Amino acid sequence: MTETVGSALRHIRKGRGESIVAVAKATHTSPASFTKWENDQTVPSERSIRKLADYYDMAPTSLLALAYPTKYATPTEQLSMAGKTLIRAEDLFSSDTVLTYDGHALPDDRKQLIAAFTAGLFLRSKQSN
Repeated sequence: MTETVGSALRHIRKGRGESIVAVAKATHTSPASFTKWENDQTVPSERSIRKLADYYDMAPTSLLALAYPTKYATPTEQLSMAGKTLIRAEDLFSSDTVLTYDGHALPDDRKQLIAAFTAGLFLRSKQSN
């Protein structure tokens, strides 16, 4: 799965145990903007990414490559994404999505069970890295 800039920002923030409001205030950003970034509704500007990287005491290159892959991703990263459809796992389980198997819509309880299992796989993967 390809990570998005929003999921990376959320992972960093939660890993530090900070709230959206605290990070937004410290980086002179509105909490509403930060929420939109984390939910991949909008992409932070390069300037905002650099401010966040400075706040998190990290190099901005990895975040910039996620937000602006054609400008900042390495040629290898660009090739690995070329011609592929990016699907966020979160979108598979949203209330607006109908998940099907073998041509039949899955009931909500099955969809929730699959979502919980998938979340567990991702958490386990992050813990082993």
